[in-house]
Amino acid sequence: MSPPLSDEQAAKVERHTDLVRKIARQVARKVAVMSVDELESVGNEALVRSAMRYDPSSRASFATYAHYRVRGAMIDAVRKRTPGRRKQQRALQRLATTQALLSQAAEDQDARRASGHRQTLEQRVETARELVRRAALAVRLSEPDGRLVERAVADEPDPEQLLLDADARSRLWALVDELEPQQHQLIKAIYIHGRTMKELAVELDTSIATISRRHAKILDRLTKRARAQDWSPARP
Repeated sequence: MSPPLSDEQAAKVERHTDLVRKIARQVARKVAVMSVDELESVGNEALVRSAMRYDPSSRASFATYAHYRVRGAMIDAVRKRTPGRRKQQRALQRLATTQALLSQAAEDQDARRASGHRQTLEQRVETARELVRRAALAVRLSEPDGRLVERAVADEPDPEQLLLDADARSRLWALVDELEPQQHQLIKAIYIHGRTMKELAVELDTSIATISRRHAKILDRLTKRARAQDWSPARP
């Protein structure tokens, strides 16, 4: 049995129950295999664990810390509920990877604020554009390997997939092949083998946050290389 929450931890949980409800509704709209109530139940458990584990000296706010873990717990629950469903698994993968990028961006913003750094309006706009580019690239990577596009479409027609540019996808995977071995392995583990960041963190004996940071840095590197070649997975 877990130890009881302190008064401060209990207050954090109470102040962030609306956050759990909001995330549950967002996830339910994306992947309709669990009800909002079921997702809220999972999220509330994750919120309590977050309150117990949060380090107040951390540069990230509790809201940022809890948001990542609550949504991650919901995605894990949906993943367990839908084993072997290829399309559903890709949707979950997109949720997980784009959520990791959003959480990392929020933590970076919290760190900048804590250090007293203030961005100009132009810098904030460019930061938002870079986040959109990374998220678009993550979606592109979560689709079947560009070298197998025609077969994948024939096997499982998907209107969203048909809208994606097969040529750009192939170029993207060519850039992935040029990555350093460890970076290449991380991208393949997530986007080809369907490994979660939690699973990779356990396997590599590190934290989910570390895997998330590595993932974000690799996507940043890929987007910059794509732009240097005068193409991009998405327009900002």
